[in-house]
Amino acid sequence: MVSPTARRTLPPAGRWLLRDPRPDAEARLFCMPFAGTGAASFRGWPGRIGPLEVCPVQLPGRENRIREEGYHDFDSFATDASRALTPHFDRPYALFGHCMGALLCYALVVRIQEEGGRLPDRLYLSSCLVPSRGFFGLFRSSMSDERLGEELGRVIRRTGGGDIPEDLLPLALRVLRNDVEMCRTYRPPGPYPLKPPITAIGWRDDPDVGPRDLHEWDAYGQVTHHLLDGDTLTYLTAPTALMEILAGDFSPAVR
Repeated sequence: MVSPTARRTLPPAGRWLLRDPRPDAEARLFCMPFAGTGAASFRGWPGRIGPLEVCPVQLPGRENRIREEGYHDFDSFATDASRALTPHFDRPYALFGHCMGALLCYALVVRIQEEGGRLPDRLYLSSCLVPSRGFFGLFRSSMSDERLGEELGRVIRRTGGGDIPEDLLPLALRVLRNDVEMCRTYRPPGPYPLKPPITAIGWRDDPDVGPRDLHEWDAYGQVTHHLLDGDTLTYLTAPTALMEILAGDFSPAVR
């Protein structure tokens, strides 16, 4: 139960969240963006899933933070995100990430765990290899700008965002290439044992991450596995099966 004091003193979200979290929320789900996208990629998701208030996280260099320098490594992200979001970890919470977003979640949990902060009650990782496996995914650094633009446009259209304006395409590609390079150079030693329970989510038509790959997360902690119908972009549409897993697997720890 959230105390009246917590309701009064909850700080504003600032630049890291699209909107201030509700001070009376029972629990929160912080959602990390897919490569090349921002918090608006979760526009198709409901505002609440079971007890979880959905809180999309905004990274610098995109959307309303377009004028800021984007991150070039996961450690810097984890340091800043931990400091910025910790005030909102004042009640049960979970993290969700897909592909690059899952790596962001992992890096953040490692940092929180090392610093002795309040850990999430569950970590949801969708379509993601263990970090020590190295780079993979829909986007490749070797792709031409034309090909990358086509793939990025496909992602954004799946979120209901329409086509990328031509004058913004160079900037969008710059953000995407930076994300791809950040993922390509991220290969922390593993396995690193995580304290929060993990839900590993796979998609039947995912060409890059299969069930066998997802079971490699078993070396990182207590893992529950789910394989859902769909491809690498199905999660953007908030399919019912995924929403049921997010609500059903979440169980706040006794503090």
